[in-house]
Amino acid sequence: MKAWSAADQKSQDERLAALVELIKSKTAKGISTLAIFDLDGTLFDNRPRTIFILREISEQFDRELPQLSAAFDRFHELGIVEYSLAATLRKLGVTSRREVALIEKEWAKRFFSDDYQKFDIPLPGAKAYVKRVHEAGATVIYLTGRDLGRMFVGTAESLRLYGFPVGIVGTMMLVKKEFEEADEAFKKDVAAYLRRLGEVTAIFENEPANSNVLQRAFPEASSFFVLTQHRPDAPALNKGILRIRDFRDRS
Repeated sequence: MKAWSAADQKSQDERLAALVELIKSKTAKGISTLAIFDLDGTLFDNRPRTIFILREISEQFDRELPQLSAAFDRFHELGIVEYSLAATLRKLGVTSRREVALIEKEWAKRFFSDDYQKFDIPLPGAKAYVKRVHEAGATVIYLTGRDLGRMFVGTAESLRLYGFPVGIVGTMMLVKKEFEEADEAFKKDVAAYLRRLGEVTAIFENEPANSNVLQRAFPEASSFFVLTQHRPDAPALNKGILRIRDFRDRS
C-alpha cells in the first residue's frame, strides 16, 4: 500500500464532507436516503478482540499452550494481528499443530459470539462521521456479515457502548440469518430490499468483493473503500470506488 499523503487526506476530507452536504440537500427536498456501513474493518477495528481472546486462551490453557504464552512476553502492538488467525499465530511464533488446533477451536467459540464484540474499537472518526450522516437525514444501515443467532445482541450493545446511533429512528441493523451464508451472497440479496427503502447515497466497505457487489447494485451511490484489513485472496477493487483511510476530518 502506498504511503498516505497530505493530498490523500485532503481528498478524503472533501469527499466525506461533500457526501454529508449531498444528504442534507436531498433531505431538504424530501428524498429518503440510505447510507450503508459495514462494521468489521469499516467502522470497527476488531484486532483488539482477537488479542483479548488469545490472551484469555493463553491464561486458561497455560500449560497446554507454552508457545502462545511465551508469545505474549514479546507482544508489542496490534500490527501483529493479521486478517487470518493462522497468519497471526505464525507471526506470534506459534507453530505447534496441537497448539494451533486448540487455539483455533477456542478462538472461534469466542470471536463469533455476543460476549467479545465490546473489545472492538471504533476507527478514528467513525462515530462522529456516522452521527453527521444520520443528523443530515440519511437512514444509517449497518450491513454486516455477523449472524443473528450468535452476534446480533453483542453488535447492538457494541454500537451503543461507543455512541453510534442505533435502535432509533433513522437507523437499521441487518445481519445474516445463518452464520454459514457467504457475506458476498448475503449483501447481494439484501440490495433488492434496500432499494425499496429509499435512495442509497453512500456505501462504506473494507472487503473488495463486497464493495464491488454493492457498487454494482447501487452504481449511483458514492462507494468508499476503507483501507484496513481484508481477505488476502480478494479480487481487485472496481473502478470508481473511493479509497479512504479512516473517518477523521482534519480540514
